[in-house]
Amino acid sequence: MATPNLYWPVYKNLEKEFLKLADYIHISDDQTSIYSMHIADLIVRCSVEIEALSKELYSSLGGNMTPTDTNGDVRDLYFDTDCLDLLEQKWHISKKEITVSAINLYLTEEKHRLLLPLHKANKRGTSGSKWKQAYQAVKHDRRNSLKKATIENLLHAMGALYILNLYYKDERTDIGRVYLSDHNFDNRAGSEIFSAHCCHATCITMAYHMDDSCISPPLGDELERSIYIIKYDDKSFREMHKNFCLDFQITEQRFNNSPEIAKFLSEHPEYKDKSINEICLAAGGDSLLMRIVCMQHSMGERSTRMEALLNKHSGIYPELLPPTTQGS
Repeated sequence: MATPNLYWPVYKNLEKEFLKLADYIHISDDQTSIYSMHIADLIVRCSVEIEALSKELYSSLGGNMTPTDTNGDVRDLYFDTDCLDLLEQKWHISKKEITVSAINLYLTEEKHRLLLPLHKANKRGTSGSKWKQAYQAVKHDRRNSLKKATIENLLHAMGALYILNLYYKDERTDIGRVYLSDHNFDNRAGSEIFSAHCCHATCITMAYHMDDSCISPPLGDELERSIYIIKYDDKSFREMHKNFCLDFQITEQRFNNSPEIAKFLSEHPEYKDKSINEICLAAGGDSLLMRIVCMQHSMGERSTRMEALLNKHSGIYPELLPPTTQGS
C-alpha cells in the first residue's frame, strides 16, 4: 500500500489562503511590498512545511540523519545547509524556474513573474534567500520584523514549497500517443498559482548508438531551469531505435547494390566519405534518395507515446547499442 502524501493537501490549503488575498488586494507589480500579520502567518506556516519536506527528501536521497559537529557530537539536522544543500547537489534546485500563472495575479514584470524561489535557499543569514530571511525574522521577532512579511516573500516561499512538493510526488505523467493526439501536459501540475518550467527532449537524431547525446540541439540551460522533461517514453524510444536500425539496414543494402551509386562514386571519388543522403542527392537528386532510403518501419509506427518526467538530472533516455552489439 502506497504511503499517503500528507504534504500536497496542506500546500493546496495554503494556496487557497494566498488566493483569498487576491480577493481583497489587487496583486500587481507595485503591490508586492504590501505586508501584514496574516501574510507573516502564511510565511511561517509555509516555511514550516518547507522544513519538513526538505528533510523527507533529504532522507530519501540517503542523507545523514545524525550529522555531527566539529567535535564529533551529534547535532541538529538543518533543513537548509544540510537538506536543501543536498537537494541542490543532486537536483540543482536553485536553478529550477516557475512562472506565476494565476489569472487573478497581475504580475507583468519578469522579476515578479518568473521565479527561482530556491536560489540561495541552502545558505544562511544574509547570504540566504529573502523569503527565508523573512521567515526567520518574523518567527523570532514578528513585531519588529513585520515589514519583511510581504506578498513578494510569501510568493517566493509558496513557490519553493510548490517545487519541493513536485519532487516529493515524483510523478511520471503519460501524455499520450504522438500520432493523432491533441493531449498536452499541463505544467501547472495541480497548482492554481504556478506553472513549472519544462523542456522538450523530443527532437532527436536517430543513430545505431542512441543515448541522451542524440537530443538535438543539446538542452543546456533549458535542462537546468526545467522541473519536467517532455520525452518519448522508454518503450517508444526503444521501438523507434529498432525501427531505425531495420530501415537503415535495408537502406545500406539498397545503397551498396545500386548501379547508379557505384557509377557515381567511381566518377566522383571525393564523395566516398559523404553520407548516404548526400551521395544520393548528388548522384540522382530526390528521386534516387527516395528509392534508396527506407522508412517503412519508422513511418508505420503509430503507438509512439510521450511522457513528462521529473527532472532529477539522472539521465533522460536509456543507452541503446548498435544491433551487432545487442546480438541481433
